[in-house]
Amino acid sequence: MLHAHAVWLLTTLAYVLQCSRYALACPSECFCFGSTRVTVHCEFRNLSSVPQYIPYRTTHLFLNGNNFQLVTADMFRGYTKNDRGEWNDGPVPLFQLREIKLDLNPMPVVSEFAFQNSPSLQLIYLPFYVQIQHQGLSEMRLDKASFDGFTRVPVHPLEDPTYVAFSRYPPQ
Repeated sequence: MLHAHAVWLLTTLAYVLQCSRYALACPSECFCFGSTRVTVHCEFRNLSSVPQYIPYRTTHLFLNGNNFQLVTADMFRGYTKNDRGEWNDGPVPLFQLREIKLDLNPMPVVSEFAFQNSPSLQLIYLPFYVQIQHQGLSEMRLDKASFDGFTRVPVHPLEDPTYVAFSRYPPQ
């Protein structure tokens, strides 16, 4: 009986180690949940750039409350691992990214093409401070490709007024 239990335990341990070799890693500054649809939490870490090695299967990326001064298209890239569990050389677009939170960051400008590499993006949260409103929001060109198809989400009176949201979801 003890022998059978030891064999089962060793087999299970070997399986877990083999699976972890192929598991999606998470940047050390963040917490990640999920495997097929990954949610990455990097909130309030005093980050000035997106951490490297964001999983390429990321669907929700929470970067609010950091120190982002600039947002550009090359910031939102994912990484994959090869069969040996090593990182592949180049980043890939986050094709599954559906929601990104960048509110509570002191960014004065958002690049007009910042989100062009994320075609599935449905919801964007951006800062809505008075000093940013005139610079950041007035410089975003809503007629450009990055914000094409997005509409501004109205703020509910009971919601947090420190951000502005844009959505591709149809209005209700």
